[in-house]
Amino acid sequence: MVTSVTLNVLPWFGSVAMRPPSLCLEDRGARRDLLALVEQVPGASVGLKVAALLLVIEGQRPGWIAEVLGVTRMSLNRWIHAVNERGAPSLVAQPKPGRPAALTAKVRRELEAHLERSPQEFGLNRERWDGPTLVVHLKRRFGIAMKVRQAQNWMHQLGYRMKRASHAYLQAHAEDARRFERALKKTATP
Repeated sequence: MVTSVTLNVLPWFGSVAMRPPSLCLEDRGARRDLLALVEQVPGASVGLKVAALLLVIEGQRPGWIAEVLGVTRMSLNRWIHAVNERGAPSLVAQPKPGRPAALTAKVRRELEAHLERSPQEFGLNRERWDGPTLVVHLKRRFGIAMKVRQAQNWMHQLGYRMKRASHAYLQAHAEDARRFERALKKTATP
């Protein structure tokens, strides 16, 4: 039994007619495939997509589904088209290309513990953690080389905020101030 569910989408976009998306899946097989996908793939994103598609199969309005689940109707339409073209496994996010992150879970845990302590405990001549200090520490401890801005981004991801350096002016003692004044008078040339 093939169920065709048509979404109520505006038929006109500008001056171009749009075909309303429909979910053409076997009713029993589609539910079985979608529920099996949820059990196979951990994570809320797949579960959310499957829940939305099950509601579409049940005949709920796309606007209501989008509002209840907190997704856009455009996302719902993309999921429907993906399932129609490539099947239920198309809902699983594909790995992103590019260089893997150097901040692995292990490094992240250790770095969080290190940032709670003073840089001086690690042989660094600083009072507080900042970008340049973290770059040196990461190179020494973990062999990770990076630029200062990236180190600052890591600190930000770990919940640390960069503050501008505060300057404290030391108050001179009265005796030292008079001694400085006398020395200044002696060396000044008219």
